[in-house]
Amino acid sequence: MRRLTGEDNSFLAWENAAQPQHTIKVMVLDPSQGHSQQPLTFDAVRAMVPALVERVEPLQWQLLMPRLRLGRPWWVARPHIDVDHHVQRVTLAAPGGDHELATAIDAIFHDRLDRSRPAWQLFYVDGLADGRIALIWKIHHAVADGTASLRILEALCGTDMTASNPRRDERRPAPWHWLPMVARHQLAAAVGLPRVVARTVAVSRVILARRRAGKPGYAAAFAAPGARFNAPLTAERRFAFRGCDMTVIKQVARACGVTVNDVFLAVCSGALRGYLDRHGELTEEALTAVVPVSMRPPEGDPWGNKVARWNVALATDIADPLERLTAIAAATRTAREVQAERDLWLQHDWMEYWPLFWFYSRALPLIGERTTHRPTFSLIASNMRGPQQLCFGGAPVERLISSGPLVFPMGLNFTGWSYEGQLTIGVLSCAAHLPDPWQIADGLPAALAELASAASAVEVVEQSQCQPASGVDVTPQAGDRV
Repeated sequence: MRRLTGEDNSFLAWENAAQPQHTIKVMVLDPSQGHSQQPLTFDAVRAMVPALVERVEPLQWQLLMPRLRLGRPWWVARPHIDVDHHVQRVTLAAPGGDHELATAIDAIFHDRLDRSRPAWQLFYVDGLADGRIALIWKIHHAVADGTASLRILEALCGTDMTASNPRRDERRPAPWHWLPMVARHQLAAAVGLPRVVARTVAVSRVILARRRAGKPGYAAAFAAPGARFNAPLTAERRFAFRGCDMTVIKQVARACGVTVNDVFLAVCSGALRGYLDRHGELTEEALTAVVPVSMRPPEGDPWGNKVARWNVALATDIADPLERLTAIAAATRTAREVQAERDLWLQHDWMEYWPLFWFYSRALPLIGERTTHRPTFSLIASNMRGPQQLCFGGAPVERLISSGPLVFPMGLNFTGWSYEGQLTIGVLSCAAHLPDPWQIADGLPAALAELASAASAVEVVEQSQCQPASGVDVTPQAGDRV
């Protein structure tokens, strides 16, 4: 058994019919390039799944809700799964291109995962052009953040053999075992609350000292005007994706002295700015983004969620692409400085006191939105450094596509995963408010090209204009984005 952390449990608490909290991971493969003698058919993949479940621990996890609703849920191992439920087949309409694949992802996003079963499904998708197939993994966010999801994919593809897992005890604990266990956790939480409050006071002093010194902080809540996607969500989702050349992204980053993540945010900002401008909805104030950042220790627990959240202004009010990139880089440097000054684990520890954290994270924002008529933040933007070459069932994975969920009022999500020289950026929206995210996704390569052209000119004329402030480390670190 494994007790959900407060952060893991938050994705269950936020979930409802209009706001499912699963993630999507898509592997596009060419079966004809595989080295296995057995064709990678639906039946072959279906037959592989029980062994994969035995090997990859999170695929066994099923929620066990506490008796009398005391305390948080637990994961309990259920290695014997209903394969017919967990593995399903989808055939795309002709011609089987990106748009048809995205339409299939739309439908898969719609329904919540069944909490009475392990929290994932696999969709075998055929009908893609040139005989390719896609494997779409639908995994609840309570199971894994981006870093943990990457490890799951590596385990499924056999590159992370440390994920092997012995069969666990499947028995439900008896009441006389359950209640003392819950009592111990509740007592520990009560004893720890004064320390958490004291740490909160200390962090508040750090924030006030930074303000008195005139230093910038995170982008403020309720600072951005509402956009069309900052509205109550429905269950219908629309998904689109486009690839950007990682070589070009790294060239821009080097030329301007910024990080790959800064360029990713600037590309998303440029594509979104173009979309809003074409629709007459561009505002004079910048939109803002919640940017998840991994906090997982290298030798820590590999599963679940270990994420900090930066609040960053996206500079959508700036027309010049390099000025926009410079503003975003300054915002992320500030976010990194602020994170370094604060208690890194304070927010995670507050999540252990869910009723109190719910009031802070959901009730107060709702009150703020109704009084200011502005969203807490505009959207979610997440960037993940992908794995090395993967193979599934002997066939090489050619492309990785990913998306996280929507959380009201942030009805737009950009998720980028780099893999094999491409950064594929997924754009997820609520269909009721942004029915055609391709209008944004199609602008992503153009936004990168615009940045590359401007950066190239600056590099020739006056490269120093894009250099970061002296003494600020903006080198991308492995695993620092999720």
